[in-house]
Amino acid sequence: MHRFFIDPENISGEYFQILDTKVIKYMRSILRLNSGDQIALFDGSGFEYVAEINKITKTLVTGKISEEREIVEDWPKLMLAQALPKGNKLDDIVRMNTEIGVHEFRLFSSEYSVVKLADFRDKKLERLGRLITDASRQSERAHIPSLYAPVELSEIFQIEADMKLILHSRETTNTEDIKAIKDKLNIETSILVVIGPEGGFSEREVNLAIDNGFIAVNLKLPILRTETAGVAVSSILLS
Repeated sequence: MHRFFIDPENISGEYFQILDTKVIKYMRSILRLNSGDQIALFDGSGFEYVAEINKITKTLVTGKISEEREIVEDWPKLMLAQALPKGNKLDDIVRMNTEIGVHEFRLFSSEYSVVKLADFRDKKLERLGRLITDASRQSERAHIPSLYAPVELSEIFQIEADMKLILHSRETTNTEDIKAIKDKLNIETSILVVIGPEGGFSEREVNLAIDNGFIAVNLKLPILRTETAGVAVSSILLS
């Protein structure tokens, strides 16, 4: 059954409507869906629906919902804070980590970041949001991860979580094996993981993180690129 995202505002009782013309064009021209066909819908907040198309035009799809179910994600709430990387690396970062199960994305600029806050454009945030929604659809997640506009690293350090980690490639005081961290998690744990830019973190930043309750983590692996580091951490913690 084909699956589509629907804004909760476009559901009224047992009826739904889809207004996104790009989605409608895909439904009509690529999938060749017609009246009477069944589809699956998800609203990004944890609910999924089985529905039947009643009407499909170039600008509107309407239909009736026959089944509703709430989906609970039974893994820890992982918030991934990612330093702004060069180029389009963020595209792969949000896509792959959404597929793995990350709950929330935070973006930031730090001392060694090549990309600064002034370089980031709102249109890029919108595109990343679309990529996250599409990755949620393809991986059959009922929840769409939240995405926040970039801030300075100091603001990331103020985010509350049950457990807070900063990935550091150099040996640092209070470094802990990430596998030992995983053993402490349960489905109710909220965990914040901070991933640095291409040049990593300065010792000053790592010490500031520790002062704010973070644990410095070393993966005991070869140094990873910024676009693969978050994927490695998320895979370990959520597997």
